[in-house]
Amino acid sequence: MKLNNRILSLGLMSLLLLAGCGPEDFNPGPSNPGVEDPPPLDEICTAGNCAGCCDPTTNKCVQVRTNDACGANGVTCTKCATGTICHPSQQQCYTPTIRTKIRALRATISSHDPADDSDWDVDGSPPDALIELICPNAQPAVSRSEEIESFTPNWTTGGCDVLSTDLLSMPVQFNVLDVDVIVDDKVASAQYQFTQADIERGVVELTVSNTLTSVVFQLTTYYAE
Repeated sequence: MKLNNRILSLGLMSLLLLAGCGPEDFNPGPSNPGVEDPPPLDEICTAGNCAGCCDPTTNKCVQVRTNDACGANGVTCTKCATGTICHPSQQQCYTPTIRTKIRALRATISSHDPADDSDWDVDGSPPDALIELICPNAQPAVSRSEEIESFTPNWTTGGCDVLSTDLLSMPVQFNVLDVDVIVDDKVASAQYQFTQADIERGVVELTVSNTLTSVVFQLTTYYAE
């Protein structure tokens, strides 16, 4: 009888111990401690579930492609080499064509023609100023802005669109004219060799002469298809 009571007591104690154990006490843990378990199969990056590229390290889908992770349709992401970029629509690395747009924004013209200290127009009004650009290998070869009657014209039209390599290898010529009925007066004529620093800065201001004390150019660089 004593033996049976002892066995019964041990059985009750075992049940009490088991009842005090939570589910986490029976979690066997990762199969290989220190190493994460692989993701479920439906989370693994494939062509079937990823419109972007698959990161080779994390095996995750990269939807926002960059030069460091370029690709589409579930291919392995590629890091674009120096000098190449990830094409925004084709999503593959390519060597872009770099072009620059040059446009004259504004100028400051002297109040009198320094050649003879006379008024620009016979009625004493400001010059009807426009700027003419001749850019290297541009189409069209010559570009003109609109006419602005002012000593400080602000132009909104005209300009060149050229290969950046051409812009850096050959100067841009420009003429500022006072448009008259019979003969246009030349306010100033000059040429300027743009530099890489100019392109990166985006705006260049030049002093040409006592007649054209300031002219400002805007440069906008972009990747062409």
